[in-house]
Amino acid sequence: MNSDNTLDVEALHKQLASLTHSLKAWLEGDTSLSLLETALNSHEAITVILVAQGAPAQAIETLGRIEQFVAEQALELYSAPSSAQQQAHILENFTRPLMTLDGIGPATAAQLFDAGIAHPNQLFELSADEVASLPLPAASHARVTSLYAQHIDHQ
Repeated sequence: MNSDNTLDVEALHKQLASLTHSLKAWLEGDTSLSLLETALNSHEAITVILVAQGAPAQAIETLGRIEQFVAEQALELYSAPSSAQQQAHILENFTRPLMTLDGIGPATAAQLFDAGIAHPNQLFELSADEVASLPLPAASHARVTSLYAQHIDHQ
């Protein structure tokens, strides 16, 4: 951003190019964690720029779908045979979307990841029975069930 709060077109262009390159490479078969991290970082930078400029809701929704895609790909890497160190790194860097939910911290986000949920939209797309059967500790299950019920009530 420029100091006068105008859109930094060059920064936006650079981040869009990075995100596009990363996602294209991923879709072409380069499924490295570093590539996915680049996509995540570019996505976050673009989001900051566009939100600060009051971007239209449609643009923010599109960014949300990209964020969900990145989170789902991180979940696939997490679920594949890998080292405990790589799994911890994935949890540290890719559970942020889950932690945007009220009352969800790192431990519950990691538990949701373990249960196959990488993004809030995935949780909210479940049926009530599926939420009830999530393999979570009692305290986490109560938080998640409450969030799910609040979401359903506000639809």
